[in-house]
Amino acid sequence: MVIDFHVHFSGGKYFHRTPSDPLNYLAEMDRNQIETSLLLPLDGFFADLEEDNERIIQVVQQYPERFAGLGTVSPRRTEEAVREMDRCITEPGMIGMKFHPWLQAFSPLESCFLDLAEEANARKTLFFFHDGTPPYTEPLQIAEIARRNPDLTVVMGHTGLNDLWRESLLAAQRYDNVWLCFCGCPHWGMREVTTKMGGERIVWGSDYPLANWRDTRERIQQIEHLPFSDSTKEKILYGNARQLLDRFHSSVRSKGEGQ
Repeated sequence: MVIDFHVHFSGGKYFHRTPSDPLNYLAEMDRNQIETSLLLPLDGFFADLEEDNERIIQVVQQYPERFAGLGTVSPRRTEEAVREMDRCITEPGMIGMKFHPWLQAFSPLESCFLDLAEEANARKTLFFFHDGTPPYTEPLQIAEIARRNPDLTVVMGHTGLNDLWRESLLAAQRYDNVWLCFCGCPHWGMREVTTKMGGERIVWGSDYPLANWRDTRERIQQIEHLPFSDSTKEKILYGNARQLLDRFHSSVRSKGEGQ
C-alpha cells in the first residue's frame, strides 16, 4: 500500500476551479492502491482560510481511515493565526499546518512567521512547506525555521523541485527535524537523496489533483524503479509517512484527553 503525503483539496474558488469531491478522491486512491492521503488546503492560500480549513476538517473526520489533513493561517495576523492553528491541530485527523510562502507572499524569515513557528515549536506540531520556487521558498530559508525550532517537524513538500533539491538534501542532513517529500523532485535527485538519507525521513506525494490518477501511478512507479531495496522503497511509499501520521494522531488524542 501507499500513503500520499501531498494531495490538494479545493473548494473550487481559486487556482483549481473544480470543487474537490471526496468520493472521487477515494475512487482514484483505490485505483492506485493508496491507503491514506494527506489533504492540503488550496483556496485558503488566497482567501477564506477558515472555510478551507473547516472543509478539510469535515472530510478527514468523515473518512478517518483514509484521510488526514493540514490547515493554514495568515502569519501576519499573529494572534488570529495562533488561535486558528490551535483550533486545527486539536481536531481529530488534523496533523499540522501547510504554508505556501510564494502564494501567501511572506518570507519564512519575517518576524511574524518566526513568532508563529516559535508557538508551533512549543506545541511540537508539524509545518509543511511548498519549497523550490524562489524567492520565498528556498530550502535553506525553510531550514532556518527547523534550526530555530527543534521540536517542530518541518516537511519540504517538493524536495526542492528540479533546481533546489540539493539544498533540500543539505537541510535534511543538517537538521533531523527536516523531512522531504518526493513530489516533483527529479528522478536523479530522488536517487541521490535516498542514497544520502538511507531512505529515512522521506515521504512520497502525488500533487493530486494537479496530477491526475495516471500521473499519480507514474509517480509511484518512479519510486518503484529506484535502485534500492524493497524495504527502502516501502519506507518512502508507506512506512515513513505512517510514522508521521501515527505520531501526530497520537499527539491530537493526547491533547483531547487532557482537556
